[in-house]
Amino acid sequence: MRKRKEWVNHILNFIAVILGVYLAFFLNEKSTINKEIKEGQQLMNSLITDLSEDITTYEEYHIPINIKQQENLRKLIELLSKDRISNIEKELFTVFQVDNFAPTKTTYSSMKSSGKLKLIDDLSLRKKIDDYYEGIVLESVKKGDFQVEYFTNELLKWLTGNVDLMEMTLLRKDDLIGLRNKIIVYESLVKQKVNAYQLVVEESKKLKLNLESQLK
Repeated sequence: MRKRKEWVNHILNFIAVILGVYLAFFLNEKSTINKEIKEGQQLMNSLITDLSEDITTYEEYHIPINIKQQENLRKLIELLSKDRISNIEKELFTVFQVDNFAPTKTTYSSMKSSGKLKLIDDLSLRKKIDDYYEGIVLESVKKGDFQVEYFTNELLKWLTGNVDLMEMTLLRKDDLIGLRNKIIVYESLVKQKVNAYQLVVEESKKLKLNLESQLK
């Protein structure tokens, strides 16, 4: 009888150890899951902050100022069509305006490189985040780069050879058609950039709402 009790005690002790180990693993796993959920929420909040700040910057500065440049460039094109030299010289300054903006990618890049993007369980949301930063954002940055490249290689080259940049006066007045054509192309590049910026704002607002809905 005594031996039987000892065996029962051994078995109960063994079961208690197994249950203890299992419970420890369970609690540790639960703690890890909770920690990852909390970290994922913090990262989503950080993404929301990035998006909010970018939206404000676009809407309050970069989109309006580039739209204004478009208007000034169209005015300059009209003056060039009418050969109004004095007025043309007064408006040449607008050609030198280059205001580009690249959305903040700090949080996204950190999540991507560390593999923490997977902390967002919703696969469709994860894809939307990737598509936004790797597609729409990159395309908008390229539009700005095209403008800078064209300005440097085409417009600036023409201006330094045909304009007194100190006095902002035309040195050669027999090639205004060439200047007009270059500015027509330049204005179209600014327009494409503005369209890209407006698309970024539209899509960033949608992404922001999606992220916010995950945190409710």
